Amino acid sequence: MASSTLRSGTEAETGGSVLPIDAIYEILIRLPAEELCRLRVVCRPWRSLLSDPQFIAAHATRHRRPLFVAGHDKSYLADGILCRIIDLSGRVIKYIRWTSREDERLMLISTHHNLACFAKGNSMRCQLLNLVTGERFALPEELSQEHATETRLLEILFYRVSIAFGQVASTGEFKLIRVIDDNSIYHYRFPSGHQLCEVLTLGGSRDARWRGKKAAQDRVDMRPLSRAVVDGVVYFLLDEYVSNQDVHQPQGIASFDLLTEEWRSIRRGPISIPAYYSNLSLAALNGSLVLVDCTSHVSMDLWFLMDFEKGLWVKQHTVQVNLSVRDEFRAHPLVILKNGSVVIYIGSRRLLRIYNPRNNTYTHVAEMVSSDRIGLYTGNLLSIANDAI
Repeated sequence: MASSTLRSGTEAETGGSVLPIDAIYEILIRLPAEELCRLRVVCRPWRSLLSDPQFIAAHATRHRRPLFVAGHDKSYLADGILCRIIDLSGRVIKYIRWTSREDERLMLISTHHNLACFAKGNSMRCQLLNLVTGERFALPEELSQEHATETRLLEILFYRVSIAFGQVASTGEFKLIRVIDDNSIYHYRFPSGHQLCEVLTLGGSRDARWRGKKAAQDRVDMRPLSRAVVDGVVYFLLDEYVSNQDVHQPQGIASFDLLTEEWRSIRRGPISIPAYYSNLSLAALNGSLVLVDCTSHVSMDLWFLMDFEKGLWVKQHTVQVNLSVRDEFRAHPLVILKNGSVVIYIGSRRLLRIYNPRNNTYTHVAEMVSSDRIGLYTGNLLSIANDAI
């Protein structure tokens, strides 16, 4: 029901409507969020109702349709668009545009709630964007005090950075972790297997600084799809090179607890495959860590981590991708719907599709002609002003 302040509205206060505010509430809460964003301009009482935190929370409980944040390709000018928020029909809910020409080179790294992280190539030039307010926060580029002596190691073109962020449930804090790795051929700047690890806590202060932490015991994979965040824990595939292509071994997974700011013990994945045959990635699907195993360019197995301590994995889905062997295989799951269908993004073709496992069919959603990365939007759409064009 409507809040007490809204229920007390008179006919004049509800824009001349003959319906009581409770009836208006019950009608409006059944409409999609994108329609409600438009209806805020009807009158002040409606705007007050549709902006009320109680209404927004109740509406979010009823409407759980996933939304996606689509970044632009750095080589495509995209008419000044930094990213877009789209729904499952492929319709654009919101455009977010550049604020300067420097934004043209920013690429979407990851999303979490109302925040999106963008980076300039593999450098340490990153910024967080609040998708609701449009506020931006440029992350500090300099190394932590603990790693200040390593500055000489970071020569241009010889390092790369992997950044992930999530929320600590017990404190509500948002934290970021970045791993800095030598990108030279011989890895002579960093000792073998060693990387720099740093953590930053988001807060009200603009003086936030990175804090140096102990690195993982083994080198982590720096590719964007080799990391995922679930319940305040950041997971990384290990960067395991096997010189003998006939050797079969499970893929190692490292994990960093954002609460304790410590690395946990290494766990092994559920499958053993030769290195040359491996096309693995990590995903956070419906609150679970998932190891994605793309096999022979035709299928994608989704292994869910059921028990971290026991290393228990269960294969819950197999998605038939049916791509040509000549295609660059970059299919990746984004979310699993209530009916069991899997929303995937096929990066090689820039296609957003919904796979129905019951009849092994696809529903085409959209062709993202200018999107290099897509992330799940888990914030609240009613908090976003409707400015789609």
